[in-house]
Amino acid sequence: MDAQSLEIMTAGLAQRLPGTFITKVHQMTPYHLLLRLRGGGRSGEQRLLISVAPMEPGLHLTSRRYLNPPRPLRFCAYLRHHLQGAKISAIEKVDNDRIVIIRAARRGEDEKQLIIELTGKRSNAILCRGSEMQVGARLFEIPPDLRLKPGTEYKQPETAGNTAAKTPSFLLAGIIAQEQMAALSNEELQQRYDDWFFPRYQDHYGSREIRRLEKTLKKHRRRLQKRKKRLIDERNEKESHLNDSHLGDLLKGSLHQIKRGAQSIKLTNYWSKDLEEVKITLNPALSPLANLEKFYKNAKKAKRGLKLIEKRLIETRREEEYTEELLFQFEELKINPDRDVSDQEQELLELASDLAERKGRQQPPEKSRGRKKKTLKPDNSRHQGVERKTGVDGGIIYIGRNALGNENIYRRLSSPEDLWFHTRNQPGAHVLLKSAPGSINSEKEQLQAAALAAANSRGKDENQVEVTMIQVKHLRKPKGGRPGQVLLTGPHQTLTIFRHKGTETEGTK
Repeated sequence: MDAQSLEIMTAGLAQRLPGTFITKVHQMTPYHLLLRLRGGGRSGEQRLLISVAPMEPGLHLTSRRYLNPPRPLRFCAYLRHHLQGAKISAIEKVDNDRIVIIRAARRGEDEKQLIIELTGKRSNAILCRGSEMQVGARLFEIPPDLRLKPGTEYKQPETAGNTAAKTPSFLLAGIIAQEQMAALSNEELQQRYDDWFFPRYQDHYGSREIRRLEKTLKKHRRRLQKRKKRLIDERNEKESHLNDSHLGDLLKGSLHQIKRGAQSIKLTNYWSKDLEEVKITLNPALSPLANLEKFYKNAKKAKRGLKLIEKRLIETRREEEYTEELLFQFEELKINPDRDVSDQEQELLELASDLAERKGRQQPPEKSRGRKKKTLKPDNSRHQGVERKTGVDGGIIYIGRNALGNENIYRRLSSPEDLWFHTRNQPGAHVLLKSAPGSINSEKEQLQAAALAAANSRGKDENQVEVTMIQVKHLRKPKGGRPGQVLLTGPHQTLTIFRHKGTETEGTK
């Protein structure tokens, strides 16, 4: 942002923001900060966006939502520690340079300064305390730059005197005609700049966190597929030892015939109807009795191992299915990059990040008394992430738009007799059909709900999609299950949905 535009924007912020409190700090990307503000004689929340990106640097008030990383970046953690709860006393622009200083302080503490240098490619943000003594928190680390050494007095960049000569053209004049600029209020000016800035942010940075987590989830899916293949190989190997107890019984009756050092022995298989001879391979390094004990031991070990392997296979398959569901939801997010960001999308990022970081394994129970368990959403959030439609016969159809919406459908919106729909063997939305009061669901309404489940799945472009229909009373949450995970534990039906003439659908049971 050029010096003239920055001066106009800063003058407007200097009128609105002093007296407000910093309630939360976010860092969406390595280049963008967002301060959430309240108070100062104004109702509602104000959001101050600070950008030190090579493209579109500047600061302004925004009314839009931005996706944040599930874990705060280092500089963001510093700012939360030092600035959250602080009251802004002033916002100043340094004369003849593109440097803005935000001054804020908590009650009974020294004043802090967030110094924003919008000086081109080396733009930065520095946190200082007292008489601009550096705390050690910088948006970008520049090792050779001794002026940013922690604990020293802040000094402006050496280029401060000649940045005016390199100042870019009047940015606001390119967004708003100069004859209109004088007639605009400060709020309208901030809004016009925000409308210009947001699509550029989305083009360059908006989907960065989504792409990163999507890549991490795909890597996690490959890890699960390898684990599943390894478990199947182990299961096959264990199954080959299940018959060892029978071989041990054969050896037991002929133990006196085995000579020490023998590599094999042929015995009549009394477990077979045909009583054919079977060749039993022995370990020549073991005694006959030790060989006998080894067969019994292998059989017991195989039985125990198969139970554990089957349990891990079930968990791995569930984890793989859940990962596929999250990847499908990420695909849906990318369809409309200019959408308004919702709380559900932010929580989807956190679910994906938590799943990838834990690598599919359950965390041990919390031991620290200081850490609080994550509580469920309040009752007024029961419709979050859920879309409602009216059935052809007056019933209500709910469609889960993400993992939390799917969870709300099962936990808070369903009754035992309601019908639940989901595509078979592929990710998609959970769909719930509630009948109209005093009536039961017709077959036509069931097919409508199944068609919506097919249309909101990865198979929406296929000519034929199979959808599972089951009563909610035959669903249950797996132990330690994540939001949106359910298990089918009772009788269910499969409906086949056919696509004809573009959007028309029909189905059969």
